Amino acid sequence: MKCKIDEQRILVIDRFMPSMWILCTILLLFATSETNSNITNMDSKAFSSAIAHFSSKFCVELEKGKSVVSSPLSAEYLLALLALGTTDRAHEELLTSLGFPDDDSIRSSFLEASTKLKSISGVTFNVANKVYLPEGAYDLQEEIKNDAIKVFDAGIEKLDFSNGAAAADTINKWVEGKTNNRIKDLLSADSLDISTRIVLVNALYFKGTWKKQFDPIHTRNLPFHITSNSTVDVPMMYKEDDYRYGDSEELKAQLLEIPYVGDEASMLIVLPHDIEGLEDVLAKLAGGYDLMAEYDNMYSTKVQVTLPKFKIETEIDLGVVLRKLGIQAIFNRGGSGITKMLNTNEELYVSKAVQKAFIEVNEEGAEAAAATAMKALRLRESFGIEFICNQPILVMISHIRKKMHMPIIIATYKGDCNEDYW
Repeated sequence: MKCKIDEQRILVIDRFMPSMWILCTILLLFATSETNSNITNMDSKAFSSAIAHFSSKFCVELEKGKSVVSSPLSAEYLLALLALGTTDRAHEELLTSLGFPDDDSIRSSFLEASTKLKSISGVTFNVANKVYLPEGAYDLQEEIKNDAIKVFDAGIEKLDFSNGAAAADTINKWVEGKTNNRIKDLLSADSLDISTRIVLVNALYFKGTWKKQFDPIHTRNLPFHITSNSTVDVPMMYKEDDYRYGDSEELKAQLLEIPYVGDEASMLIVLPHDIEGLEDVLAKLAGGYDLMAEYDNMYSTKVQVTLPKFKIETEIDLGVVLRKLGIQAIFNRGGSGITKMLNTNEELYVSKAVQKAFIEVNEEGAEAAAATAMKALRLRESFGIEFICNQPILVMISHIRKKMHMPIIIATYKGDCNEDYW
């Protein structure tokens, strides 16, 4: 089973003008018409916990009632860079929401993360960051420029934003190239203009092959519970093998880990005991429940796995989601706090934030992240445990190293998005 993940975020910063711009894990920054310390080391476990907690809070705010896929990590790359360019309330909101104590912990953590993510064994995983600036004298302030290049490994390019269509086409082609052509048309032709000051883009791509692949001969259409009273037939894969498994009374859910080739990435599936229990699980995780502690209690055993085969594509208005997470000041046209980005006196603000993501899960692996789950039943001991994902579930693809999990993609699958498999 192969897993591919494609995500893109853009931040656009513009001047204070009536028009709107896009942040897709683009951030569009516009300009208004108004005018080093010792590094704090945040250990890998604390960093992973911060990302996992932010991911859970992020996921619970996404659209209910349908399958979604997202990469909070992709959003965090841009928000962390933006945090280094803000002051006052905006700076406090970003640090609090992301779970970092100070700027230096961001620098040390993302520098280490970027290095580790480049070397995940057995899978294809690419993270790319890009900063687009207007042609002419505009440039990043020296400190943020140094952070963008050295900490986030970001490329910097100047574009003629007055030709919005051409600039958007350039950015979209860069995104397509970084996501294996899975994410297209991230920016519309009218999303950029002469007021645009900065476009921050993060593109993420993951493709992995299951260490133990599912045999297509066992795939067949079976009922999937959308709710307690409603079902739909979806293609279900099947495999019996040894997997890491757990059953959490606190979460009221079963957990299963399916590793990818190389053993440095895996998919963690959270299957609620109740058919309609997924929202309760998400709310508990968003409230700070430590999913990684549950992972530490999992054990290897024989499991009969039934898992949906699916594709999910999602476009997320990050402006809505981030405000719900307490990140609000950066969207203000006055007093945004984005004062340490450009080498000008122009005050910047984020006009809009958008993320596009894609995932496919099949017999070979997965592409992005999404899932469905159902209560697992126990068979006779000689047959092991039955783990049947025939109801809404949570799926998380993570980088694993020394029992540390860094969430890359998080998704929920609710029985839709299967038309391509009929």
